Amino acid sequence: MKDRRWLVILPVFGVAALLSGSAMGEVADVNTVTYHGIRPTDPGGRDGLWNPERGFRIETLIAEPPGQPAWGPAHHLLGLVPEGFSDDWWLLDCARYREHGLTMAQTYCYLDSYVGVPLPDEKLECLRRSLWALRSHGYKALLRFAYERTTDRTAGPTLDDIRAHMAQLRPIVRQNADIIHVLQAGFVGAWGEWHSSAHGLETDHAKLADIVASVLDMLPNGRMTQVRVPKYKRWVLEEPVLGGFQQVTAETAHTTRPDARIGFHDDGFLAGETDGGTWPEAPNYGSPGNPEFDYMTDESPYVPVDGELFWSDQGGKIDGLRAAERMRLHHYTTFSLAHSFSDREGAPYSIDDWMKTEITERQVRERSLPLSDGYFEDEGGQPVPRTQFEYIRDHLGYRIELRSATFPRSVRAGHDATARARLVNRGFSVPHNPRPVLAVLIDEKGRVVSVCDTNADPRTWQPFAPGDPTFAPLEHVVSAKVRADVDPGQYRLGLWLPDAAESLRYDPRYAVRVANRDVPWWTDRDGTYGANVLGTITVVR
Repeated sequence: MKDRRWLVILPVFGVAALLSGSAMGEVADVNTVTYHGIRPTDPGGRDGLWNPERGFRIETLIAEPPGQPAWGPAHHLLGLVPEGFSDDWWLLDCARYREHGLTMAQTYCYLDSYVGVPLPDEKLECLRRSLWALRSHGYKALLRFAYERTTDRTAGPTLDDIRAHMAQLRPIVRQNADIIHVLQAGFVGAWGEWHSSAHGLETDHAKLADIVASVLDMLPNGRMTQVRVPKYKRWVLEEPVLGGFQQVTAETAHTTRPDARIGFHDDGFLAGETDGGTWPEAPNYGSPGNPEFDYMTDESPYVPVDGELFWSDQGGKIDGLRAAERMRLHHYTTFSLAHSFSDREGAPYSIDDWMKTEITERQVRERSLPLSDGYFEDEGGQPVPRTQFEYIRDHLGYRIELRSATFPRSVRAGHDATARARLVNRGFSVPHNPRPVLAVLIDEKGRVVSVCDTNADPRTWQPFAPGDPTFAPLEHVVSAKVRADVDPGQYRLGLWLPDAAESLRYDPRYAVRVANRDVPWWTDRDGTYGANVLGTITVVR
């Protein structure tokens, strides 16, 4: 156990206090530092940021017996066809895409061998093992349980089977909820997508609502699930078990209400005019004016959204610029790096096209897409083209870019250092799980000696006002007073956004890095903290 006895945690003070002049104890003028975005020519400037709960994801099986022959996307890994399952397959897959900032895995746990019987201890232990592998390597999961691997409707679970297995799985899910970004609704139909089920469960809305209620009960309050098609959410919310239909709004977002806890995964992203059946009803199909499309547009700012292309471009080639516009409109948090990609399918498809097709600043501006400072420039301000893949990779989920910070150059020991930071979210979405925003002082020995909770909520850091047709970026302000109850000396002021779970809080792999070239990322030698350094404060007697 690491020794954290030197921490001092203090309450937040409002922005007004910061604007009213120097606080008692501040002995020098206020320092305002302006920050800049990441340029492609900066060190690591063409790599993805390692940030949790966002971005491209792999897709894999988990929880299979080691060495046992197993079906699944992992067979594509590095062109190999292993003789039996191993968690090492997908861990290598994750590591392979580290340069793209990959921190997420879509994990399928199939239960088809146990229809009509309890899950054996061996299966439950395999699930624990796979989730431990995620945890030990710093990843999180989009977790889905399923039974039926094809659309042939030949075998599948009854509602009683699902209920019994959920009761067995619940303790493991609860124990590992900190590394489960989203527990998808799953369980029913082919690949857990709620269609083509052997017993027609997808036609019984009351049974689907029962399953969703149980999925939500498997999770801690406020944590989320996803359904394949927007109308599925309406179906289940209309049932009494979930309290009747309500639509999530800014006021009810990120609460314990069922509507606030159900997001979407579009597994037919831009596949034909209906997105592979995501919104099949006329009018307008996959465009504004279609009720399903508009429902997802309205709710997507407040719930996690995942997506994937059809395998092998079955729905046709997808242009990356068009994909970015849809991802911005529907606030995509994560997206598959498995589908329609040569690394997994052996032939070039849409994602390969994204990797070689340029996107320019002009194209981004013309479409009012998010634009980070310096994103298309070198050190001399000359234009540098990016690829469509880079742009999508960097803007999936959140992308926190600091604009400036204001804090005193000096403060007397035992007094408060008032600080304020201005930021924009250049991503398509927001962080959807709780996350504290903390101001920290770091001494010359590399120890965090003071911590202040700003009471800011990153889940409210929308990239633009929902419904704004201009997509104008919003600015957000974080403010705090940090107690300088320390010895005189030089201290770094940092912004620390760790995971909310105590089990992950002191693991910098799960902390958020800002998208700025001039905000150093700092971790202590014990691997406990990961903070964004805003500048230096001198503490005097």
